[in-house]
Amino acid sequence: MNDTPAASVTEPVDDLSPYARGLRQGVQQAAPRVIRTDENPFAKYRDDPVGFAKEVLGLQVWAAMERILLAIRDHRKVAVRSGHKVSKSTTAAIIALWRCLSREGSRTVLSAPTARQVKAIIWKELSKRHREAKLPGDLFLDPASGLRYRDSEVFGFSTADAEKMAGISGADLVFIIDEASGVDEEIFEAIEGNMAGGASILLISNPTQTSGTFYDAFTTKRHLWHTIHVSSEDTPNVQTGEMLIPGLATRAWVQEKLSEWGEDSPLFQVRVRGNFPDQAENSVIGLGLVEAARARHQNEQETLTGPFTLGVDVARFGDDLTVLLPVFGSRPGPIKTHRKQDNVEVAGHVMDYVEELRRKHDYPVSAGRVRVKIDDLGNGGGVTDHLKHSERARKLGIMVIPVKVSENATTEGYHRLRDQLWFAMRDWLKEGGQLPADSHLEGELVAVRYSFDTQGRAKVEKKEELKKRLGRSCDRADALALAIYDPPPEEKKPTATGQLAAARAAAAVAARLQQARR
Repeated sequence: MNDTPAASVTEPVDDLSPYARGLRQGVQQAAPRVIRTDENPFAKYRDDPVGFAKEVLGLQVWAAMERILLAIRDHRKVAVRSGHKVSKSTTAAIIALWRCLSREGSRTVLSAPTARQVKAIIWKELSKRHREAKLPGDLFLDPASGLRYRDSEVFGFSTADAEKMAGISGADLVFIIDEASGVDEEIFEAIEGNMAGGASILLISNPTQTSGTFYDAFTTKRHLWHTIHVSSEDTPNVQTGEMLIPGLATRAWVQEKLSEWGEDSPLFQVRVRGNFPDQAENSVIGLGLVEAARARHQNEQETLTGPFTLGVDVARFGDDLTVLLPVFGSRPGPIKTHRKQDNVEVAGHVMDYVEELRRKHDYPVSAGRVRVKIDDLGNGGGVTDHLKHSERARKLGIMVIPVKVSENATTEGYHRLRDQLWFAMRDWLKEGGQLPADSHLEGELVAVRYSFDTQGRAKVEKKEELKKRLGRSCDRADALALAIYDPPPEEKKPTATGQLAAARAAAAVAARLQQARR
């Protein structure tokens, strides 16, 4: 009996890039393999991924998970659109482990748009299931090195490089792409080259984009795909109102998001019901921009230090919020909110927060001033006045910038300054701005619509109109718009002395010119 594993399993390839490793193993697969004669204890699950999940991993398999497991067994091209908290990552990990242990000679690629998603989410879930079930095989911490058992393997990397995908081959090969709605088309083109050799593919994602391969799988090219739709409302926890499977969406969570966003919100449709966004064409900020900005914030774990600005939207009504929102470059800091506070109290909160941020993020007063931009209408004017005359604010290096959003825009094409600020916020997101995981802020950003006035200028809907639809004011979004707004420098009005000096200088020049003519 020969127990020597295949060369692709035992060769030290950890120091190679995934692309180089893929090329090397592709060559090795063409060479004669050593046939194993010992029995694989998991071979009986070769065509039974559901049994593997239940009996080997000890998991409770619910209806949607079973549909996906059976679909990837029976179909070459499977696409799953879903809401949040429906066990997408767990299902991907189950498939990878099932294939590696029960289907000898198989190769499974786990991928997502960013390396963090692969390592911190999918690979972490796979490692957890492997450890808890005490499974055999060589499991590495780095997804690129993967999991190896007998002559099968699983490995993972981000979809940032199409060459990595193009360099992978195998007779029994499956690509599992998480968050597939955000993957570049170049990646799918690279994968398509492997499909001719018999490879299969599973796409799993929240349906955030209305174009590309993932979208096409459910629309124009649906006949080429086996498609599955999973709403967060389908989970056993939501259906029964009880916590039957920890980690899945609950009825309380669904009700919370329904209250925050509203049923017609694209956020509710995408993140809860797993539907592609049907956002109004006249929305100022599209869902795709919000999703991309949120992903950047999650994946770029940079330290917030140095200069920052602070946007302050002061509450006008009893149920509105006063919001303090700092921005460090393209990255917002923690949002603070207050309710039912008078002008003096709000000014105190501003100074407290500036002091806290300076200390926490290494930006002392000696390093520079902090620009605090306040909506100067209504109660905001009182806060502005208090800060301008506060000795403590001066010592904290606070530069108060009152912003009157009801005044004329400083740029052509907008009805009022508020309209200009909202479209500037859209441009800021397009240029790399980030958003924290704040569902209230996200809901406000995608809800606001615009129209045009009689002069063809863009006009954002009034706060009162939005409040009727959303059920609250867009306080957080307005604070963000203020924080990133860069007002033009004020023109200095000449004093009486300056005017007299200018007149004398002009008279002197005229006299010299007249004398020169003579």
